[in-house]
Amino acid sequence: MVATGTEIQVHELAQHLFDLVTHFCLVSPRGRRRSGDLKEVEFLTLSLLHHHQTLIVGDIQRQLGVLPAQMSRIIRSLEDREHPLITCRINPHDKRKIDVTLTPEGMAAFRDYQSARLGGICNLLSKLSEEDREDLQRLLSKLHDVVGPPALLGG
Repeated sequence: MVATGTEIQVHELAQHLFDLVTHFCLVSPRGRRRSGDLKEVEFLTLSLLHHHQTLIVGDIQRQLGVLPAQMSRIIRSLEDREHPLITCRINPHDKRKIDVTLTPEGMAAFRDYQSARLGGICNLLSKLSEEDREDLQRLLSKLHDVVGPPALLGG
């Protein structure tokens, strides 16, 4: 099958977007992780819970695309802290499932992590003209409409 010009443009655009997202991640403040700092996958877990309030462990696992053993480690790392970031309870409708919710400390950790990364992105975006930022906002809104809100896969 021969690729059309449109398919090549879409692939090139996807590559540029991927490179840009990677660059955003690289310019975000990282430094050395201190004990208790969130790992990326832990932040993603908190982000899912921020959007959905309560989720079943298996749904989080599927959304993150991790193995059950990895999910167990993530849950344990968020729960076994001096100030737990999540709470786990047996699902009242299905005793085989575990419901996970954010604690107030988890919400604060989510916001702190997000805020630190937004600062780096804001610094980059501030270098664009107002017109370019408006164009980017318009395009991001369209892309958001295509992608939709964060949702569980298959749900």
